[in-house]
Amino acid sequence: MISSYGFSEIGNSKKNINQDAIFYNDNGVTGIFVVSDGVGGMKSGEVASSKVCEKIETAWSTVNSNEISDIKEIVSVIKEKLTECHEEILSEYGNECGATVVVLVISIGQCAVIWAGDSRCYMMNGKSGIFTALTKDDVENEKDSKITNAIGFFSTPMFNTTYLDYEGKASFLLMSDGIYKYVDKESISDAARLSFVYGKVQKACENLKNEAYKNGAGDNLSLIAVAALV
Repeated sequence: MISSYGFSEIGNSKKNINQDAIFYNDNGVTGIFVVSDGVGGMKSGEVASSKVCEKIETAWSTVNSNEISDIKEIVSVIKEKLTECHEEILSEYGNECGATVVVLVISIGQCAVIWAGDSRCYMMNGKSGIFTALTKDDVENEKDSKITNAIGFFSTPMFNTTYLDYEGKASFLLMSDGIYKYVDKESISDAARLSFVYGKVQKACENLKNEAYKNGAGDNLSLIAVAALV
């Protein structure tokens, strides 16, 4: 069983436009969850992030219509669509439009995370209760946060991929930098635990959103919370 909740908002960004996009869906057994962030300073970032989510929604339709449950096969379909997205953005916008992406796939006690850029996925593991980051930011260094990998404006994006199993239950948080730059790690861990122990995915999202706004919310903010039970 899978339960999830997500939001994407402008926040207090000076641009007054939301360059983030999210997509999430599940069929009760298999689920897909996506956060994409149009790269700051680039033109039409909202176009790039929306296109990313549209492509993954198409991939999800392919998975469902063909009743694919093998997680590596699902990941292969997603990467194919992300590559299509990258090529289309480059063709239409050159190097002036791009987006990060983080994708979580869940299927019967297995999960996979695909990412390019600095959008993140955290997990609280069912058996151990350990809270951990499943992604590593693609940036030059932590201080200036200059992205080194994304869809649309690098010649060939690298789709980092992690596979892992979980037993019993697990919770996941996917987010853009508009969340994690305005809340502390302890709050993120608390939200993961709220989803994990009580299945309160909406409350987990609301708590982090409220804290981000309390701390200024100077960027678009997007978050998806997921609770999964085998």
